Amino acid sequence: MKAPDNPVLVIGAGPAGLQAAKDVAEFGVPVLLVERRKELGGAPIRWSYHTLAPDFRPTEEVMGPLIDFCQSNKNVTVMKGCIVDGYSGRPGDFHVRIKDETTKNITEKVVSSIIVATGFEHFDARVDPRYGYGRMPNVIGINELEIMLKQGRVVGHDGKPPKRVAFIFCVGSRDRSTNPWCCTVCCGVSIKQGIEVKQLLPDSQVYMIYMDIRTIGLWEKLYWESMEKYGINFIRGRVGEVYYTGEKLLVKGEDTLVRGPFEVLFDMVVLAVGIEPGPGTKQAAGALSLSLNEYGFLAPKIPNVHFDSGKEGIFLAGACVAPMSVEEALSEGSAAAMQAVKLGSRLMQKVPV
Repeated sequence: MKAPDNPVLVIGAGPAGLQAAKDVAEFGVPVLLVERRKELGGAPIRWSYHTLAPDFRPTEEVMGPLIDFCQSNKNVTVMKGCIVDGYSGRPGDFHVRIKDETTKNITEKVVSSIIVATGFEHFDARVDPRYGYGRMPNVIGINELEIMLKQGRVVGHDGKPPKRVAFIFCVGSRDRSTNPWCCTVCCGVSIKQGIEVKQLLPDSQVYMIYMDIRTIGLWEKLYWESMEKYGINFIRGRVGEVYYTGEKLLVKGEDTLVRGPFEVLFDMVVLAVGIEPGPGTKQAAGALSLSLNEYGFLAPKIPNVHFDSGKEGIFLAGACVAPMSVEEALSEGSAAAMQAVKLGSRLMQKVPV
């Protein structure tokens, strides 16, 4: 197959975007990879994810080869610190405007197709005052705990390791006052982190305060292993508020199994902050005239066929469409890449799209 002359544009260099760029380039098709930040890798790199659930695989083993490929392969041109500001044309001959976020200079490129993989952001727990995030010491998000785990040192603000740790699930998820959807991965990620805390601090006590446990598919093994091997405690309940006593954090709530209140003191509270659309997704939707669903994610033509944007020549991939794991985002990047390559092949053969 002769490669199209015009490159495939990939917007976003997180797991889905990097995988899409790599797969397209390996077909011998040129790729233009545009990333609004100064680094490649998306949230896993930005937040220094230690390992990935459910297999505890080091993040660098997954993301490192993708980043290295896209930075070194002759078929991939990377533009960092840039956004796509608009487009015109048709499949095979899209004219896109790319703006440098620092200089504000506009460059126009001609591309054959577009893959949107703008990723996600972690919920900002300051929006919900119940948990004291940003106001009380030792109340952190799972994204911040990942950094500590990566450093091999979980400590409080006083530099001491916590003796008792609470994970509060569904912060910014399944809550109509913030975000009504399930982020799908935070239960499994929290349990993975609880196991890693116990591995670092075997004498610590770890509690999971949850609405429901949603460890999908093979992630279920984390749930059973956490209890049977590591002695992690699970409380089915809802947290009403977190107070700082001056020394410890008092977590107050209701145990929904025994139908009674609870008050427990902890040294550290970890909030399982959910996944929500980032500003890059909204911006890309505006630039490309793409539809957003009621939650702010990009809306595919068919709900469970994520790569189909409903616009010829524009494909979607990853957590810009719905919350998902890194592994799922990689698969979606490959799916979108295949659609872009198929389109390029049809255009080269002058087959109607």
